[in-house]
Amino acid sequence: MRQAQVEMVGVVREAIEKARPAVVEGPTGMGKTIAVLCAVLSSSYAEGKKIVYCSRTHGQMDRVIEELRVLSSKLSVSGISLRGRREMCLDQMLKRSTFTAGEAARTCVVMKKLGRCEFFNQMMADTRGVERLVSELTGQQVSAGELKRICKAKGFCPYQIARLLLPAAKVVACSYVYIFDPDIRQSFLKSLQVELGDIILILDEAHNLPEVAVEVASAELTSNSILHSRKEAEESGDTSALALVGALEELLEDFARSSGDEGERVVKGQDLRNVLSREFEKRGFEFIQAGEYLEEAGEKVLVRRISEGKTPRSFLRRTGRFLSMLNNTAKREEFIHVFSLRQDKKGKLIPTLEIQAIDPRLLTTSIFTSVYRVVSMSGTLSPLGAYVNVSGLPENSIKLQCSSPFLEKNILVLATRGVTTKEEHRTPKMYQKIVERLVEVVDSTPANIGVFTASYGVLQGLLDAGIERAISKPLFVEEKEASSEKNDRLVRKFKSFARIGGAVLLGVMGGRNAEGGDYPGHEMDSVVAVGVPYAPPTRRLEATMEYWETQFPGAGRFYGYYLPAHRRLAQAAGRAHRLITDKAAIILMDERVLSPFIRRSLPRWISRRVEVTEDERGALASKLGEFFGEKDIH
Repeated sequence: MRQAQVEMVGVVREAIEKARPAVVEGPTGMGKTIAVLCAVLSSSYAEGKKIVYCSRTHGQMDRVIEELRVLSSKLSVSGISLRGRREMCLDQMLKRSTFTAGEAARTCVVMKKLGRCEFFNQMMADTRGVERLVSELTGQQVSAGELKRICKAKGFCPYQIARLLLPAAKVVACSYVYIFDPDIRQSFLKSLQVELGDIILILDEAHNLPEVAVEVASAELTSNSILHSRKEAEESGDTSALALVGALEELLEDFARSSGDEGERVVKGQDLRNVLSREFEKRGFEFIQAGEYLEEAGEKVLVRRISEGKTPRSFLRRTGRFLSMLNNTAKREEFIHVFSLRQDKKGKLIPTLEIQAIDPRLLTTSIFTSVYRVVSMSGTLSPLGAYVNVSGLPENSIKLQCSSPFLEKNILVLATRGVTTKEEHRTPKMYQKIVERLVEVVDSTPANIGVFTASYGVLQGLLDAGIERAISKPLFVEEKEASSEKNDRLVRKFKSFARIGGAVLLGVMGGRNAEGGDYPGHEMDSVVAVGVPYAPPTRRLEATMEYWETQFPGAGRFYGYYLPAHRRLAQAAGRAHRLITDKAAIILMDERVLSPFIRRSLPRWISRRVEVTEDERGALASKLGEFFGEKDIH
C-alpha cells in the first residue's frame, strides 16, 4: 500500500464506523478505487449491506470489476457493472429513438408488454437457459460489456439478466442516475431488493455529481419537439392535443420574434405558467389538466407505434411531462425558467424553453440522509468545504486531501506570465503570442501534447492565429458537435502518435477529452490549459449567482461562477498524470492562475508545485528542456 492509500483507507474506515460521510481528494494514479473497496469490504459495518459504486464513465465502472477480480483471491466478493438501459439494450431502434433514461425505461416496459422485444421474448421461451446463465454468473465479477456479449450470443436481454443478478451481487458499479434520478431509482432498488438504508454509496469522480444532479432535475422543450408533437396529434386525429400544442407553438414563435439579438431571456416561472394557463383555458383545459392530457395522449401514441413496429417514440408524452414539471417548479427558487435560441448543426436557430435547476441538493440531500454510508472521492474536489456545501453533504463530513503518489522529479507545473484569455485581451496579437508559447511546448515535449482551451471561441482564435502551420507535429482538433464514435476515432489516432514522434490534441476544458479522457505514458507528456474557463456573462449566470448568495451569503459569486471554472481547469490539468510512473508537464497558460485565489481551488498536488515562467521567449522551452532532457526530446 502506498502512503496515500493508507491515509484513505484510514479515513474511510473511520467515516463508516462513526456514521459520517467521507470526502476524499486524491490524484488519479494513487489507486483510489482499490483503496476504497478494501476499506469498505473489510469493515464489519459492510456486512449485510449492498455497495453501490457510482461513476460517470463506463471505463471506471468496469475498472471496479477488474479490481474485484484481484480482490477475489483474498475474499469472496461478487459484483456487476451496469450501463444505462439504452446502452445495455440490444434493440437498435430503442437506442436511437429515446433521449433520456426515463424515456428508455418507459419504452422498454411497453415493448415487453406488447411482445415487441425479441430478446425478452427469447428469455420467456428459454427459461431453463436463463436459469443456467444466472446460476453461472452469480457470485462472479461481471462487467456490462461482457454481459452484453454473452447475452447477444444467446439472444437474451442484457438488462433483464443484469436485474436477475443484482440481488446476489455485493458490489454494483453504475451511473449516478441509477441513484439520483427519481424515475430510475425506484426500479433499481426493487431489482436490488434493498432500501436506501441498506446501501453504502461510493461516489467516484464526485466532482461531477453537482452537474449530474442539475442535469437530471432540468428539462427543455424545443420548437422541433413541438413540431413533432403537432404531427403526432394530427396523425391521431386528436383535436384537443393539437389545440394545446398550438398554444405552446405560438408562445415560442412570439419569443423568437421579440428576442432580437438577445438570444436568451430569464422569465419568472409563475408568469410563464400564467400566460400558458390563460391560453389553455381558452381551449377548455386547466393548466395541470393540459399536461396530464398530453402525457396520456403521448402514451397512446407510444403504444400504437410500438404495436405497428414503428419507431418507439412520443413527443406528445415528452411535452406533457414538461408542462407537469413547469407546474411543479413555477414558484420554486431552486429553478430558473429560460427562453433561448439554440443553433443546431446546420446553424439554424431553434427556439427553446428551459426549466433549469440551479441547486443539486434538490436531489442529493435526501439520498445522503437516507443511505447507510456515503464516500465521495475525486482528484478535483478542492476546496473540500465548498464541495460539501454545494453537493448537500452534512457539515460533519470527514475530509481528506491525500498526499501525492507521484515522484517529485516526474511533475513539472508551470504558470506563464504575459498571456491570458481574459475577454478584453483576446486580440490577434495575444493569440499569436499564445501560439508562439505553444510552439515552445510542442518542440520541447518528447511525444504527445494536449492543449485544452477556455472555450471553443479561444480554440478558434488559436486556429485563426495559425497554430496548425506553426507547430511541428500533427494537430487533431476536437469538434463540438462530433458524435462519440467520431471523437473516439480522433483520440485513438492522436494516441497512436505517442510511439512515432508525437502529436497535438486541441480541445476545450469541460469537454469530453479534457474531462473523461485518460492519456497514460507518452499519450500525453505535456498538457496545456490555455486560459481560465469562466462562463460568459448572461442573465442565467446572474440568476445562478443570486440564488447561491441567498444560500451562502458572501459566497454566491464563488459558488456560481468561479468554482465551476476552476474545477474544469483542474480536470484538464490532471489529464497527463494517470499512472504512478507518468512523467509529465502541466503548463497553465494564463497569468491569472498565479493568483492565490485560483490556486486555492486547484488540487494540492498541483498548486504546491506551481512555478512562475517569466514573459520571455524561450523561457518555457528552457524549463521543459531541463525537465525532459535533451535526450528525451530528440
